[in-house]
Amino acid sequence: MNYSNKKPHIQLDSSIRTTAAILPGDPARVDTIASFLSDVREEAFNREYKSITGTYKGLRILAISTGMGGPSAAICAEELADLGITHMIRIGSCGALQSSLRLGQLVICDRAVCDDGTSQTYTEYLRYAAPDIPAALASEDDLTSNMCCSSQTLHTLGADSIQYAYASPNLTKACAEAAKSLGFPYIVAPTRSHDGLYFKRKPQLDEFYSQKGIYASDMETAALFAVGTLRGIHTASILNTVVEWKKDLKEGISSYKNGEKDAADGERNEIILALEALAGQPVLIQ
Repeated sequence: MNYSNKKPHIQLDSSIRTTAAILPGDPARVDTIASFLSDVREEAFNREYKSITGTYKGLRILAISTGMGGPSAAICAEELADLGITHMIRIGSCGALQSSLRLGQLVICDRAVCDDGTSQTYTEYLRYAAPDIPAALASEDDLTSNMCCSSQTLHTLGADSIQYAYASPNLTKACAEAAKSLGFPYIVAPTRSHDGLYFKRKPQLDEFYSQKGIYASDMETAALFAVGTLRGIHTASILNTVVEWKKDLKEGISSYKNGEKDAADGERNEIILALEALAGQPVLIQ
């Protein structure tokens, strides 16, 4: 078989014949998406990138997992852009940064804080947008002392220093209108993307961003938005709340994986919402 025309990581080529894609993080979620489609065809499964195509309301749609984190999400988005994908919607899970968010509630992200290395690289921002985070670590001792650095290596940034990557307004609006029409619990709000799920100072960062009006956190949205902006791709992100504000992270994720009803309903809702938003884009109907 000739793989010369296939993209090296996602292992897809132009034979997918679609310009619309849904990007979950978890490869297992691709199978769930398939249950909502007709004429499903398995495309590829390489590394974290599992993909299928199928039809929803007359529109051929690609579903492909990105794995965890900004780097793998950006690689996927870049290779999809090379194949002519023009609309990408991420569906994933998030942790709440506001007490008003409940399990299963959807956060439609209009902008994401670039607190991950990938989006910072794309936007050439390259600094943390949070207080009391070291600009440079002077020695290994700093790492072993829970990053308690000297005052010379600390800097404080205010809200005006927060860097965002932005969703596509029209596609985000389509997601919000579909959520309202379907009666799904949702909010359109800013989120934060990061790389350190178990970072020891994560509670402090969560508190900071909560006070700045950020609603939830994930690990991929900002990277997708940054790539989309530079490549001229329409992007949106729909996040399902699986951990409530100040609840135990490990317990919340475990409950979600074990089928917590509200979170499971949220996953179903975000899939339907992404499909409806894409099917409602006249430019995509072939």
